Amino acid sequence: MKIRLITLIVSAFALSMALSACYNDNEEDLYLAYPVNTTCDTTNVTYSATVAPIFSSYCSSGSCHGGSNPKAGISTSSYASVTANITKIRASINEQPGATTFMPKDGSKLSSCDLTKIDIWINHGMPNN
Repeated sequence: MKIRLITLIVSAFALSMALSACYNDNEEDLYLAYPVNTTCDTTNVTYSATVAPIFSSYCSSGSCHGGSNPKAGISTSSYASVTANITKIRASINEQPGATTFMPKDGSKLSSCDLTKIDIWINHGMPNN
């Protein structure tokens, strides 16, 4: 009798825990309750559609690395200049030891997604596409 009562109590406790633990565990409710994280799209990385817009937004705008007198003589507004200076650019944007300055200056580091896209383009031979 005592064993049956203990078994019944343990079973009731286990059942109540199982039912209360699954409040928002279905996919639809989870995505409605919390914002969906965006992912980094690294498919079809090209210079013209992916890399150039990053440099345009963070580097070439204003009086930094665009125009007729770019800072440190490094322009990021043309393919030829970017590829000629890619070692310095990569060190600066990745904040690697040995870089003379970290870029963007006085701004936040590029996102890991943007850095990944630039690395993919470099690792594919920096095509002018």
